[in-house]
Amino acid sequence: MITGNRRLGHLTWFAHLQSIMASSSAFLCTRDSARGEYERLKKEGLINPDYKPMPYGEMIAIPVIEGEIELDFEPVENTSPHDKLKLVLDNPPKKWGKLGDLVIFQEGTETAGWPLQEVAKALGANRIAIQAEIGPGMKRQSQMKLIHGQDGWVVHRENFVEYEFDATAVMFSSGNVTERRRMGLIQAQGEIIVDAFCGIGYYTLQLLARGGASHVHACEINPDSISALEKGLIRNNVAEKCTIYHGDNRDTMIHLNGIADRVILGLIPSSMSAWGLAVGCLRPDGGILHIHMNVHEDEIEEWVGKTAEWFATVSGKNATVLHLEKVKWYCPHIRHVVLDLRIE
Repeated sequence: MITGNRRLGHLTWFAHLQSIMASSSAFLCTRDSARGEYERLKKEGLINPDYKPMPYGEMIAIPVIEGEIELDFEPVENTSPHDKLKLVLDNPPKKWGKLGDLVIFQEGTETAGWPLQEVAKALGANRIAIQAEIGPGMKRQSQMKLIHGQDGWVVHRENFVEYEFDATAVMFSSGNVTERRRMGLIQAQGEIIVDAFCGIGYYTLQLLARGGASHVHACEINPDSISALEKGLIRNNVAEKCTIYHGDNRDTMIHLNGIADRVILGLIPSSMSAWGLAVGCLRPDGGILHIHMNVHEDEIEEWVGKTAEWFATVSGKNATVLHLEKVKWYCPHIRHVVLDLRIE
């Protein structure tokens, strides 16, 4: 029974209910504002970390350390996933990754005799896969092997964008998370963008859903990636802002001459096959290029200078270095970098 009610803007505080789990002071807000309010309360040091937020009628209840009311919350389980895994395996692996409800163990992990259903449950998953090297061809296909579950389709939420893809068919590099986030933070309102190697929409979805781009022309050769991109566009409500070009971008980018404010060249180890085409895609007065490449750590500065010089020569315009992003180590001494160039 509610014993008190106070409204402040769109936020409402409710009174104490009969305890059925464990009680905590509560802060209630609308579902749409829940993420922002949680982050605000966290920054202010008011979150009660011992309990889980929960739906409460049409609202969301957030456990806080002080407030005018109390509600019953489900306690957060403090047992670590590693400890849970030790309960079902004698010698459990120390590392794994997760995409949605799919847990992924490293290549070479010996799983013979594992109680797979129990392993998945211990890690809060429904499916299990073994990682493998990305295929060597142009399509950059995943060779991950599913060992428990019906299929590899997952929904992965990252930087407020949802990706939907078959992890056993297409690649998804967790190491590129900072670059995906960076693309989402670009103020791209009103821009026309060409994504030369769009994949499942790693950067396309960020630029549309978060960056406010007007339209993205997305080029991709892998039909599995295209299927995933189509699902991701719908899931993020930006399908009408993207045109997909199936096939080799050496054939498709020639039809995009002179339209782009920005071109993404997101292929490693090298995106050079599309450099000339990218220059052609830029508007007559120029634009911005994001050039991905794997470069030896001792040669990065030299590569930046030579790359800027190459684009200046080919475009016949000035090429200004805006930023160099060091995304991740690809292998010992080799860096995945992204060079941002302004052509004008």
